[in-house]
Amino acid sequence: MTKKRLKMFSDIRKKPSASNPNKVILQADRKLFAHMVLVAESRHLQMSDVLSHPLGPLPWALANGDGTLRKTNKAVLARELEKQVLPAETIPGPSATIIDGMSLVQKMKGNDQTFSQRAASALTQILHEGARSQRIDVVFDVYQEDSIKNAKRANRGCTTGIQFRNIAPGHRIQQWRKFLSSSANKANLIRFLVAEWKTPKLRERLNDKQLYVASEESCLHITKDQWAEVAGLQSNQEEADTRMTLHAAHATEEGYCAVVVTADDTNVLLLCLAFSADISCPLFQNCRTKNRVRYLDITKLRQALGDCVCNAVIGMYAYTGCDTLSAFAGRGKLRALKLIMRSEHFQEVFLKLGQSGELSMDLFEKLQAFTCKLYTASTTTEDINTARHQLFCAQRGELESSQLPPCESSATSPCPKPSRAWLGQK
Repeated sequence: MTKKRLKMFSDIRKKPSASNPNKVILQADRKLFAHMVLVAESRHLQMSDVLSHPLGPLPWALANGDGTLRKTNKAVLARELEKQVLPAETIPGPSATIIDGMSLVQKMKGNDQTFSQRAASALTQILHEGARSQRIDVVFDVYQEDSIKNAKRANRGCTTGIQFRNIAPGHRIQQWRKFLSSSANKANLIRFLVAEWKTPKLRERLNDKQLYVASEESCLHITKDQWAEVAGLQSNQEEADTRMTLHAAHATEEGYCAVVVTADDTNVLLLCLAFSADISCPLFQNCRTKNRVRYLDITKLRQALGDCVCNAVIGMYAYTGCDTLSAFAGRGKLRALKLIMRSEHFQEVFLKLGQSGELSMDLFEKLQAFTCKLYTASTTTEDINTARHQLFCAQRGELESSQLPPCESSATSPCPKPSRAWLGQK
C-alpha cells in the first residue's frame, strides 16, 4: 500500500527550510511590477501613489519570507560604544557584582550531573564571578505564561521537549541543552536552585559574601548564617535586564563604592547607560571574552556621549529592532546611532518615544523623517512614502522590495492613528 504523508498538528510549528523564505520573496518580487501596472491602470494613479502600498503579501522591509521578524546585529552597537572610552584598570572597593542568572546557567555544561550537583556548580561559578566583590546579586528572568516574548521562545523550541514538573535533587540530567529549551523547565530550575542555595550546606560556602537572589517577584538575602526576603527589591518585572538596574541602585544605597554588571548583552549595556545618572557610584560592565576580561566604565561612557544621547539611545535601539520588534532590512544600528549623535532634533524625538502610551501624530511624522534619513542620508523629504518613491526612481527600479523603506500603510492601522505594532508598543 502507498504510504500517505498526512500532516499532523506538529507540522504547524515546523519552520520552513532555509530556502523557502527567499523563494517566497523572489516570487513576490516577480509579481511586483504586475501589481504596479494593474493598480495604476485600474485606478489611473501615478507611480508614487502605487508605491504607497506594500504590493506584496508582507512588508519585506520588516518581515522575512516566513513571516517572522527581521533581526539585526545588536553587538555592533555595543562594540561601537565601547570605542568611546578606555577600559577601566581598577574597580573601587567595596564593590557589588550583579549577574544575569539564566545567562550563567546557559553557559554551564550539565550533562550526566544531578540537579543537586548542578546547584552546587552554579554557586561555585557565581562565587568565582564575584570573587572581587563583597556583595553578589543573581537576577533571574521570570517566565510568564502570557508574555510578549512567547513568539520568540516558540521559535527557539521552548514548547518542545520533555518538561519536568518536579525536580528531584538526585535526578541525573542526560540532555542539559534540551532540558533548558523549555520555559517551564527553566522556571522550575530557578525555584530549585534558590531552594538549594538556602540550605545550610551551601550557605557555608559563602563565608563573608552577601548573596542576593531575585526569583519571580521576590528577592532573598542569603548569608552564611541565615536568609531573609528583601522588601526593597521586590519587583514584577519580567526581564532580568531591567531588574538589574534596580539592584544596582539598591547596592548604591547600601554604601558600595562600585557596581559591576556581568552580562554579555547589548540590552543591559544600554539600560545601564540610560540609568547610570540615577546611580551615584561608578558603574561598570564586565565584557568577558575567551582571552581576557575587560571592564567598561559606563559612568565615563555617559560623560563622553552626553546625557541626551544616552537617554535617547534606548528609544532608537527599540525602534530599529529588538527582541520583540522587527528591524529594517539592510539598515543596521550603527547608522541610526550616528544619526542621533549628530542631530539634537532626533535626540528629542527618541526621548519622547515611549513616555506616553499614546503616540501623537506629530511624533509619528518625526519618526518618519528619521526613517527617511536612515535609508537616504542626503534626502530632504520627511514623508516615508515620498522617500520610497524617490529611492525606487533613483535605482530605476533595479532593487528588491526589501531594499525599499516600508510604506505608511504598513506602519499604520486602518484608523488614522499610527499603529502600535510597528513601534513595538502595546
